[in-house]
This record gives sequence, C-alpha cells and structure tokens, in this order.
Amino acid sequence: MERKQRINDQWFFSDTYEKGRERETELSRFEAVQLPHNTFRLPYQYFDEKRYQKETCYFRKLQLNPSVRNMIRFEGVMAVAHVYLNGEYLMTHKGGYTPFEVELSPLQEENMVAVVVDSSERADVPPFGAAIDYLTYGGIYRDVFLIERQGMFIEEPFFITRNLHANTYQPQLQFQLETAGDLRVRLTGEDVQIDVDHVGVIGSNTVAFPEMTVAEWSPECPHLYELTVFEESEVILYQTKVGFRRAEFTKDGFYLNGEPYPIIGLNRHQDYPYVGYAMPEEWQVEDVRVLKEELGLNMVRTSHYPQSPAFMAACDEQGLLVFEEIPGWQHIGDEEWQAVLLQNIEEMVLRDRNHPSIVLWGVRVNESDDHHDLYTKTNALCRRLDPTRQTGGVRYLEKSEFLEDVYTMNDFSYDGGDTARLKQEIEVATYDNVQVERRGLRTVEQVAGENVPYLVTEYAGHMYPTKRFDQEERLIEHAMRHAVVLNAAYENPHISGAVGWCAFDYHTHENFGSGDRICYHGVMDNFRVSKFAASVYASQQDPKQRPVMVPLTNWTRGDRNMAQSVPIYVFTNCDKIEVCYNGQSRGFYTREEGGKFAHLPYPPIVLKEFNFLWGEPFGPLEIIGYLEEEVVTTKSYTNEPVIHDLEMTLSHHTLIQSDRWAAAKLTMKVVDQKGNLLPFLMGSVRIENHGGEVLGGNEVPLIGGSAVCWIRTLPEEIDEINITARYGSFEKHGVIHVIEQASNMTEK
Repeated sequence: MERKQRINDQWFFSDTYEKGRERETELSRFEAVQLPHNTFRLPYQYFDEKRYQKETCYFRKLQLNPSVRNMIRFEGVMAVAHVYLNGEYLMTHKGGYTPFEVELSPLQEENMVAVVVDSSERADVPPFGAAIDYLTYGGIYRDVFLIERQGMFIEEPFFITRNLHANTYQPQLQFQLETAGDLRVRLTGEDVQIDVDHVGVIGSNTVAFPEMTVAEWSPECPHLYELTVFEESEVILYQTKVGFRRAEFTKDGFYLNGEPYPIIGLNRHQDYPYVGYAMPEEWQVEDVRVLKEELGLNMVRTSHYPQSPAFMAACDEQGLLVFEEIPGWQHIGDEEWQAVLLQNIEEMVLRDRNHPSIVLWGVRVNESDDHHDLYTKTNALCRRLDPTRQTGGVRYLEKSEFLEDVYTMNDFSYDGGDTARLKQEIEVATYDNVQVERRGLRTVEQVAGENVPYLVTEYAGHMYPTKRFDQEERLIEHAMRHAVVLNAAYENPHISGAVGWCAFDYHTHENFGSGDRICYHGVMDNFRVSKFAASVYASQQDPKQRPVMVPLTNWTRGDRNMAQSVPIYVFTNCDKIEVCYNGQSRGFYTREEGGKFAHLPYPPIVLKEFNFLWGEPFGPLEIIGYLEEEVVTTKSYTNEPVIHDLEMTLSHHTLIQSDRWAAAKLTMKVVDQKGNLLPFLMGSVRIENHGGEVLGGNEVPLIGGSAVCWIRTLPEEIDEINITARYGSFEKHGVIHVIEQASNMTEK
C-alpha cells in the first residue's frame, strides 16, 4: 500500500548557502515559505537574472513512521538538488524539469530534510552549457510529496492501448512489483466496467484486458476512463485516468482515430511574471484552457522541456494534443551532460506515458546540430520505454540525419515577403536576392530531401517581435505573418500541421529579446492578454463552439502610416459581417473566394472600401457578426475615445487554503466609451488588499491600458481577501473567499 501526502507547507528557506548549512536544526532565523517557491522574487523588467543563479537551501521537519518505507518525491527542483536527511547526504538529482524520489533512511526521533538547490546555469546540466533563449529561475517550484510504502505497491505502470480495428482495443497494463500477491484491475467509464483478476509476481507483470469497444479520445471529445488496481482487500494500490486514441504522423499528414487531422498549435513556456516557474497548479490548468478555448488550438509543444503534471493532466481532460520535448536549446554537452539528458528522458517518459494527449516525444535538443551517437541513444531509449508513440527531433537544418519517426522542423523562412532586407547569414534554399512573393513554408522535400512524416514546430517568433502596445500596423503585420504560414500549412497535405512560436511572451537572458529581459514573441503577452495575432488562431475554431470576430483595428485616424484606416482584416468564424458607419449600415461582407488565405478553415473578411483623407469627418464604427442569419457578436468603436471606466475582473471568487498557496488573477482594463482597451495608456493601478499578497507589489503597472496581477493566499487562516483597485477617480472592489481544505492525503 502507498500513502501519499503533499507537503508544500512548513518549509524554511535560506537565500544563501555555505558548507554545513544542511545540518542546521534551528530554523527560526530562516524565511518560512510555502511551495511552489522561486528563490528570488523578480521585477517584471530590466532585472539581473544572475541574482537567482546561486546555491540556496530549503528545510522541513518531518514526522516519519519507522515501520514503513518513507520516500520523498520532488516534481521539479531547478536545477540541481542535493538532498540530506538529518545532516547526512542521500542523493543528488540533476535537471530541473523531471521528478525524482529518494528514500529517507536511517531515521531519528525527529527528522530534518534539507535540500541544497543550485540554480546556477551549470555546464553539466541540460539545457545549460551555452546560451539559451529563456530563463529557468530557481527553487523547489513544483509539488513535493511524502510517501509511505509497505507491502505491495505498483511501480512503473504503463497502460498500453493495443488497437485491433476502428474503436476496438485490447489494452494491457504493465507494471513492476516488489511483493507478490493477488490483485484486481478495474477499468470504468463510457459504458465500460471491466474487472480482471491477476496473480501478482515479483518483478514484471502484465494484465491483459478482453477486447472492448470504447469511446476514443480526441480534442473535441476528450473521453477518459478510470484505471484502478486493488489489492484483494479492496485497498487501492494505483489509480489514474487513461484514454484510447489512434495517433499517427504519416507522409500524407497527421491522422487521429483514422481521420486526417490538421494540427494547429503554439509553443508554450511555463513562465509567469514575478514568480517565474513557481505558479500553483490551477494556473497550469488555466493555461490549457487559454490555449484550447481562447486560442482555439488543438496542439501545444512544451518548449523546451517537460512541463507540470497538472498541465499534462489538464491537456488530457480538456482535450489538447501534446508534443512533449526534452530539456535543451541548441547546445549538446559532454558525456556527463549527455548522461543527464538520457536520465531526464527516462524520467519524462515514465512520468507521462499514460497521458492520451501526448502524441509525440521530442528526443532531439531543440535546434541542435546532428549527433549520431547521442540521438541514436535518445530514440532507442524512448522507443524501449514507450513503443506506442512516434519520436520527433526539432531541427533548423535541412536534410539533417533523420533518426526519428517524424521530421520536426523550425521553419523561419517566411519574413513577410521582403527578402531583400533579410540578412543572409545562413544558406537557406528559399532565401534569395530577388523580390518575389514567397510562400509561407518550404516543402517537405525541400527540407527533408524526400517525402517523410513532417511537422512544422516553430515559425514567426523572432522574425517579427511585437509588443501588445506597438503601432497598429506592426500588430497587423504580426498577425498576417502567422496567417500566411498557417495557410501554407493547411495548403500542403504532406505537412501534418504547424505549431507557431509562440503562445505567450516570456522572460529571457540579456542577449535575447528587447533588452528588458522579455521576448515579445507571443500572440499573447506574458500576462495572457491577447495581441491581434491571437485572433488568427481563435477564429479557426468551430463557431458553434465559440463565435469569434476580431477586427484588426483600433479605429483611429493617425496611428497607421499616411493616416489610413483601411484595409481592415476581420478574423472571424462568422458566416458574414455587417458594417455600420456613423449609425448607417454600409452593407454585408463575406469572404473573398480564392483569396490569399483560401486554405484556412475560416479566412479573414477584408474591408477595403472605407478610406478617408486627413482632416475629413471621422465617425463611429460598428461591426456585427452573423451565424446562420443570427447576430452572435458585435464590436463597436468610438471616433473620440476618452478614459471612461476601469473594468476589474477576478478569475476566482473562491480559493482553497491548503498546504500550498493558491492565487486569483486580477485583470484591470482602462476602457473607452465602447468598452475598448486604450492601447497606449501607461501608468499604474493601486491595489489595496486586506489579506493575501499581491505578487509584484501593490502598484500594478498599466501596460497598454491593461493592468494584471495575481493575489495569493498566505499561510495564516482567513475567510476572505478584500480588494480595492484605484485608478484616478475610479474605484473598484472585489472579494475572494478562502476555504480551508481538510486534507491533501491519498492512500493507494
């Protein structure tokens, strides 16, 4: 039996480390913290990332039962963890993105765990050793569990969904046991309830289920089943959710459950303002909702490392395909470095191979050169641990050695069509010195030398970094670049799909980005507020799921060059739109047949007829979206915007107080008379809070009309957090109720 308790509370933190500190027993002089924890609270911009690149130390007292085996499991510690018990060294784990366990032994009457955390960018640990275009932060930033084991318990469970035909399967469960005994394995859900008895033996075990017809998992219908392993006495030894699906990358595109399934996705960094990686699980889950519902994606690539268990589980539950990738960025280190990479791959696959959302393992360091010996090993290891999924290797090279199952390629060849201004530092077949209208993507044959399973894994990004408060024309061009490449992916049936760079702006080193430690590559900013480019993706989803209509305009007379207001690209999945100017209808508009974006599921509708000379009268605009002759959405603009109101939205009105901290997102927008964000308004919003803590401080920066912060719970027991937001003469109020959680313990 296994008894598992999350222990994210009652930790103490020393922001410095010197030899011998791991033997400390008096903790009152250190800072009391709750996990997840970042070793250094960051400002939003212009900070020195070297501030957190050092050794620190965490402590926790534990009451341990000497009659059982006591394990402690860390889901993520950045980047090297040295674990001690009662001052005695137990183990070292290298790598900040994968879990590890250590047995706590021998025991004393009182026991102290110390974790010395080295958050420096060490050359012996992936992704370090050279430059990397993202920050890794530091600390114990994911959950920690205390595990008691005695008698029989399940190790390395692997649910294999062996497909027979259509939606008919004969699955198996493989696992390891250290103690023999009788077991019962149960699978339930969607009109299926099957019990299989099994005589467990020491070592490897395989439980074969009978042939069954099931509801298959897909992003549109993410059907999940409950898998439970019992001892004879009905004690639960293991429990998880599983799914059935057929996923295959072929020369003719990607197929899901036997049907062609074009992939539309974005890359995601697990990066947040002020706390770096250390956001609790509800915000990992919320990112999945944003990617799936707000952006309308069907895939995410976990660039460039395995991400939170809560994020992976939410991809299963909400329906989002995952391309999961190993830690790394361009650099391949020495033999010691490579050994750590292989260990991280094993930890990644063993942790995540039961997730139906994962359809591809990334076993090549992002954008690295060919390395036959290493990538032969990474592919072989991944295929041994999980023979059911294909492998991919994200590269920038044409015709590189192809050891994986899927040729995954970062294709930044599209620069907006102005080839003359692109500095030619590398030889790429589609770059030339002639001004021509170029296609958005290279062909499969051009890149790989032959027709092979192929997926585009990055585009746009650094080719045209765009801030949310940039001039309107830059925001439009940013969106159009995403649209051109996405259209090219849909056009070519041999391309499985395209995963753009990237979903959210992220923090980076001083030698990348805009100098303020931010890469403005996202279709949303770091606070998850949309830029125009977000609408390119959002508008491709089924309108019956969510009608979308985003005109790429702020409706002004002087922000675009030459005081132009048109053309207006309206990214929408509506059937048609109606335009009203100065209170009068100017007619209905539909998509242009065979236009520039004809291969998108929902090409934009382009408004070209409106044009005004400088100084002519300028009036209000209203655009109305129709679906099956019904009005489903409306967007209105004033011709004379002024500060009209402060809108405040709370993501959560209730938070659970437990062993870890929780947070609600507070979004404040200064809007005009029509409720539109004022995109060039800067300043700050003042927050007063009674209870909790405002991450980043109480003066919340107003960036392009929007001020966003998170309000976290603190360890002391409170019933509610009261919030007041003030901007100028505007004042808004909110309340977050806090509920105490009775227990965070499970028995299996």
